[in-house]
Amino acid sequence: MPSVTCCIERRFISNYDIIFCIINLILKRQKVMKKIVMGICALMLSVASYAQVGKTTISGHFNYLLDSPNNCGIGANIGYEFAENVRGVAQFDYYFNKDHVSMWNPNINVEYLFHISNSKFTVYPLAGLNVMGWSYDEGSDSKLGLNIGCGMEYPLNANLSFKCEYCYKTQYDGHSTLNVGLVFPF
Repeated sequence: MPSVTCCIERRFISNYDIIFCIINLILKRQKVMKKIVMGICALMLSVASYAQVGKTTISGHFNYLLDSPNNCGIGANIGYEFAENVRGVAQFDYYFNKDHVSMWNPNINVEYLFHISNSKFTVYPLAGLNVMGWSYDEGSDSKLGLNIGCGMEYPLNANLSFKCEYCYKTQYDGHSTLNVGLVFPF
């Protein structure tokens, strides 16, 4: 078998000769080359797995706060699928002023997506953190709390999906929200 110096001195230009030299180096247990080749393989595998995730979504929705007098609002979110079937979502909801009281609610959730076989439906449980804030004539108040809920999406076409979501929020003795809206994947 030719050595590395032999390969370099003869100036092989064939791809087979280059591959032969690399295999020769690996077989001679040269630790540096093993690490480089293993690093390249790991990089190639991570790029391949990254190609399966990374889907981003933007959503707009109408809210209904089920157990509050200040119950109608709008919201928007952005989601990113950072692992296969796992999406992180940042969401902001605003509930309209009623009787001089308005409410705002930023959320950060993680959703695990279940794509139902033989169906276009995707269902997901969600869990996360939120801050529920109230503004009223005398001042304002806000509390940190937990989210737990579930949702479903149904694609209307390749660029648009319908969504419906239920979420329970733990602060102020608990509040439930229902969101209905559209999702734009890209």
